[in-house]
Amino acid sequence: MTLRQPQLTDLAAIFGIEQSVFGSHVYPDFFFRQAFDLWRDGFWLIEDETGAPAGYAIAAPSERPGEVWVLSLALLPHCRGCGMGRRLLEHLLARQAPRAERILLTVDPSNPAAALYRQLGFVVVGGEDDYFGPGETRWVMEWRGDNAAG
Repeated sequence: MTLRQPQLTDLAAIFGIEQSVFGSHVYPDFFFRQAFDLWRDGFWLIEDETGAPAGYAIAAPSERPGEVWVLSLALLPHCRGCGMGRRLLEHLLARQAPRAERILLTVDPSNPAAALYRQLGFVVVGGEDDYFGPGETRWVMEWRGDNAAG
C-alpha cells in the first residue's frame, strides 16, 4: 500500500473510483481537478499492492476558522477490509489536525464506514433525514482524537 498525493494523471482513475463507489450520486469529474488545485494537502490517494489507485480522501477547510470537513473518502470494494481505509483516514486526520479545532464529515448511518469513523474517534453530533435530498439521511460526525480507540 502506498499513500501519496495525487498527480494530474491520477484524476481520471480517482473519478473512476468515485463512480464505482457512489454510483450515480457522485461528484462531477471536474470537481477532482478543483480539489487538486485548491486543497492539495487535503487530497490523498492510496494504491494497492500493484500500484493501482485503490481509494482517495479529500478534506477542505470550512468558512469557519479552525473547521475542516472530510468531503469524501472512497475505497474500491475489493480493497475494503484490509486496513487501507483506516490508513488513509488516519493519515488525513494527522495532516489536518494541526490546523483544525474540529474535523467533520457526513455519513449514511447504514454505511459500514461509520464503524471505522467511530473507532478512529468520530462521534455523532447531529443528523438530518433529507441531508442530500429526500431519503438521503446522514449523520454529521465530529472527530475527537482523544476518543480514538486505536
